[in-house]
Amino acid sequence: MAETLEQEQLLNFYTDLRERVRSATETGEEGGVLEENFTEIVLNEYLAESGDTENARACADIRESSNGQRLHKINGYALSDNHENLDLFISVYRGFDEPQRLGSADVTLAFNQCRKFLNSAIKGHWEEMDESAPAYDLARELAHHRLDLVRANLFLLTDAECSVSVPEGDHLAKTDLLLTYRIIDLNYLYRLEGGGHHPIEIDFEADHGGLIPCLAVPGNQETYQSYLAVVPGEVLAAVYEKYGSRLLEMNVRAFLQSTGKVNGGIRRTILDEPEMFLAFNNGIAATAEAVELVDLPGGGKALKAVRELQIVNGGQTTASLFHTQRKDKAPIDRVFVPMKLSVIKNREKVSEIVNRISRYANSQNKVSDADLSANAPFHIQMERLSRTVWAPPQTNQPHQTRWFYERARGQFKNALGKEPTKKRKEGFLAQNPKAQFFAKEDLAKFVNVWSQMPWIVVRGNQKNYAEFVSSLKKKELKPDNVFFEDAIAKAILFRTAEKVYGVKPNAIGDLRYVTVPYSLAWLSHVLAGRLDLYAIWKRQILSEALKTLLHALMVKLETALKTQAPGSLYGEWAKKEECWEFIRKQSFLNVSELATIQSNLTDPKKPGPRRILTDADTGQAELTAQAERLRSVPAVVWGKIEAWGTASGLFTDHQRTVLFSLAQAVQNKRTFHENELRNGPELLDIALDEAPELFEGINEAEALPSASAENGQDPEITLDLIGRMVAWDKKNKKLVPHHYLLLKHIAEGKTVLSEQNKRYVRTSLERLKKHHFSTD
Repeated sequence: MAETLEQEQLLNFYTDLRERVRSATETGEEGGVLEENFTEIVLNEYLAESGDTENARACADIRESSNGQRLHKINGYALSDNHENLDLFISVYRGFDEPQRLGSADVTLAFNQCRKFLNSAIKGHWEEMDESAPAYDLARELAHHRLDLVRANLFLLTDAECSVSVPEGDHLAKTDLLLTYRIIDLNYLYRLEGGGHHPIEIDFEADHGGLIPCLAVPGNQETYQSYLAVVPGEVLAAVYEKYGSRLLEMNVRAFLQSTGKVNGGIRRTILDEPEMFLAFNNGIAATAEAVELVDLPGGGKALKAVRELQIVNGGQTTASLFHTQRKDKAPIDRVFVPMKLSVIKNREKVSEIVNRISRYANSQNKVSDADLSANAPFHIQMERLSRTVWAPPQTNQPHQTRWFYERARGQFKNALGKEPTKKRKEGFLAQNPKAQFFAKEDLAKFVNVWSQMPWIVVRGNQKNYAEFVSSLKKKELKPDNVFFEDAIAKAILFRTAEKVYGVKPNAIGDLRYVTVPYSLAWLSHVLAGRLDLYAIWKRQILSEALKTLLHALMVKLETALKTQAPGSLYGEWAKKEECWEFIRKQSFLNVSELATIQSNLTDPKKPGPRRILTDADTGQAELTAQAERLRSVPAVVWGKIEAWGTASGLFTDHQRTVLFSLAQAVQNKRTFHENELRNGPELLDIALDEAPELFEGINEAEALPSASAENGQDPEITLDLIGRMVAWDKKNKKLVPHHYLLLKHIAEGKTVLSEQNKRYVRTSLERLKKHHFSTD
């Protein structure tokens, strides 16, 4: 049953993904090629958020011979600031009605085409390319910085299912450039959609030369267990070589490049005094989901294997070991690194604990100011607002909608899954459309652009988010509905500007990821707070005049970027504040052009009245939403939940009383008591997680058996009758397991035959009678 459900959910995800790709093609919002649209979605909505890549850009480049033979192909790339790390993406998009399978020949062909692009680029392929080609700048940069390149990660993106083994890492022909390979298939994307990913599993004994002796920290902590160990530098570098930045994805900061003072010191120690590394370095703090320990012959313990290793502090130590070994050819056999490893026992608190470890343990760099977890008050309040503030009603919509803020990955899917009925799920999707979904990294982008920091935004989600968090801490901001509404207006500005810019063949150019944030930042600077954000919030769209002005602005601004950039890779210049200083001083629009949006402006000194919601308002809205959700569960289902909880022993007497009370409240259509509102949602969530079969095929109009039915012709409920029901169903198996268990426990005297339980016995009796059970 579980396997069938999983397959059905995978198919639903595939269908949704395929329709999103097709929809983008039909509307022209993402260009006209299905494979390019697929690449955009995977890079921007999945891999960037999961930490698999940073600042990736869709960029198709296909080279064919005169007879039509394909020589090389890529669909996107991400190049680190110091040119040491390169991600190359190649897509294989099928787009059939049902998922296809990708075989080993397809995988080999795709990776070979990707390798050939890299080889051609390093050898100077850019000299044969048209300067307008999307990959021209990348090819030129790779040729000019060949000696800086240390590692290239080749990603195969596909909407097919692929069970082919990933190729082992190797080197580009006749070079020392390390190549690693990743396959991002339908199953991987599906796991990311639900907040999961492919686990990191490290076997020190089998793959890295031996066990790691360790010392278990005494104490029986319920939350975690810590171990102290000394890890050989060669082992740490080898682990980083295999997994790269995935080891650091729980860390709030990006890897600080080796130009920093601390990283420079780490490198010098490795090169000049490797034997002193243990004494000089603070080591790493790491977390894991589980470890496998073995006993050492002379006593003590050792780490054999670890699952889901995450380096939450010491990321620069790890990366510096790898890069120094590769780039400087430095031997690191005399380097040893102290490690504190915490195995988190409580999986529900992983995010909170990891962020606190990162904040408190980091002493190598002052990044704690920019380290704010998803559990911080700001994000929790933003989440509350997004669940209670409704967007103004629009004439083209049959109902109001909300902008769903996801402070932690997977919240949207979890919230949908916790709606108990099909009707409620459909209502949730209608009220929370995917187009109005945004994550905390998106919020950082929208706000920082309008705060005139486009060079930070262009640097990518991770660095931009760190800057956003830093500014929040300085302001000690607690968001209210006005902040939320203005943030949504900025989101509408940003996303509309992206649509106006377009993607080839109907695009302004090929620098959307630069031109859009710079154009909006320039507009914010010129208008100096006069754009009426509240009006945008109320309309939920931009005026035609403003969209026309944005198009004209972006055309002129992109031209200026390309003509004034000091180098060939415009995106690199756009990451520097000096680029913004140049753009900020330009006059892209004259007075008459700006006058076309006069009706979109307001006087910041005379703002219109806006009602600020109090905490009490927000709290009342939350209670109303909870009551609606509880009332959507039929009374008979509340009864089933109580019976299941009784049979399983999962609920206390008090919780079962609450469930019985909830059933009566729904049955009699009375107002919920405070105790029911406080405890009901949690009990419902437990049942949805542990016994989803209780909700299968339920009719929202179902009710508990009425009093008249109980007083009808049914026989008296006795222990003898219950015993016969149990004996009959043991043989015929017509009751669901938890109903059978309840009857069995009553018959055995383990559960009291209360009036409340008699109701559920009658329900089971009706079911058995339909299958020819006789009460005589």
